[in-house]
Amino acid sequence: MGNKMDFNLKRIITFSLLIVVTWMTGFSIGKSVERPNLLTPIEQAKRSQPDPEITLELNNPDWIYSLNEQVTFLLEVRNQGQLVDGEVDYVIGIEKMPPLIASKVKLKGGKAEMVVDGLEAPGFLRATVTLNYEGKAYQKTATAAFEPTKIQPTVSLPNDFQEFWQDGIRESKKVELQTHLTPMENRSSDAVAVYQVEYSFYNQGLQKFYGVLSLPKNQHKAALASAKYPAIIRFPGAGVAPLAGDQQNARKGFITLDLYIHGRPVNLPKQAYDQLKEGELKDYMFQGIADRDSFYYKNVILGCVRSVDLIYSLKEFDGENIGAWGSSQGGALSVITTALEPRIDQLVALCPAMCDHTGYLNQRAGGWPHVFTKSAYLENKEAVMQTLGYYDVVNFAKLIKVPGYFSWGFNDETTPPTSFYSAYNEVKSTKEIFIIPSGEHRIYPEQKELTYAWLLARLKGAKQ
Repeated sequence: MGNKMDFNLKRIITFSLLIVVTWMTGFSIGKSVERPNLLTPIEQAKRSQPDPEITLELNNPDWIYSLNEQVTFLLEVRNQGQLVDGEVDYVIGIEKMPPLIASKVKLKGGKAEMVVDGLEAPGFLRATVTLNYEGKAYQKTATAAFEPTKIQPTVSLPNDFQEFWQDGIRESKKVELQTHLTPMENRSSDAVAVYQVEYSFYNQGLQKFYGVLSLPKNQHKAALASAKYPAIIRFPGAGVAPLAGDQQNARKGFITLDLYIHGRPVNLPKQAYDQLKEGELKDYMFQGIADRDSFYYKNVILGCVRSVDLIYSLKEFDGENIGAWGSSQGGALSVITTALEPRIDQLVALCPAMCDHTGYLNQRAGGWPHVFTKSAYLENKEAVMQTLGYYDVVNFAKLIKVPGYFSWGFNDETTPPTSFYSAYNEVKSTKEIFIIPSGEHRIYPEQKELTYAWLLARLKGAKQ
């Protein structure tokens, strides 16, 4: 009797839970039920309406001007495809600096123009418009370039710059690579073998570097022993999470090495990187910044340079052709490593960071991570300035001797164009550039397509 009561009780509980679940999900047994719409008609209308469309352009299609040339910012606002009238706030000023103009403009037929005098010195003039609509602010930016290829750096070159790095590189080779490969089966395929790679170098003690190494698999077994490939080293943007590797270009016949600069394996759980980001590696880009030997990036740069030894140690490498590719922090490390390691043949850098740090001390934009906008480093300005002279991309750019391909946009708020032109203008070797005038701080599909096409063609051409 007790067992039957227990059984019936279980059936009652199960049936009750089923009723609750079906009520919550909006379904009843055997019949579809519509979930009630809890939004008011006004809320439904607001949610269904698309955001207003703001277009901000310049009267010169390439957004480039001569000094003192007048600039016209062209504004257009549409709501659900229709031109609208109204009032829009705007500010105009030299990028990253306090605005020179703060005003309002009235839209007529959905359009307006802001005409301003051009800059007297090379640089960038930025306009930002703000439309307040339905309690929300919408913004758009456009940036005019004034003879950017004439921008000069503000950072100083230390007298012993090359000696400092030559000594550091020499010291870093005191230990063997001690290479260790761990297969990453979940990323490998019939065409590509993928490994976590670990190697060593010396910098005030034994240091470890990690990366994702993708090796092409020769599809013709008879030719396997003779298969040799050019290599691409990819440098990471800022952050703590590792990259997945570049299997796409490995399938095309290139050894690819994606570096992880933080001395940790690349196959840890996501939670481990989240903890590092909020703990030991929080604001790593400022750690040790008052001393050239303890600055975080000394270890990073020495590890990046040692990666070329790793490539040369691979039996699959063709023995002569290496390209460097990076964006933002990775763009900086691409330039830096190429400057210090003459065995790199080709260079790609998108919107490089760490350029002309001292720009902010000279009333103009400096490079990421915007050191001199932070009071802590202004209070220790002299020591920080001395350190950064050894780590500024401008000073490495002077040493570049191989062909380079560069790309960026003028609306970049993270790595301001004034800063990276300061470095680009110091490159005296053959160089090409692809500009997306309205481009912000991101990698655009056309940038990837063009930069990799350029790099792969040159590496294959060099091999032939």
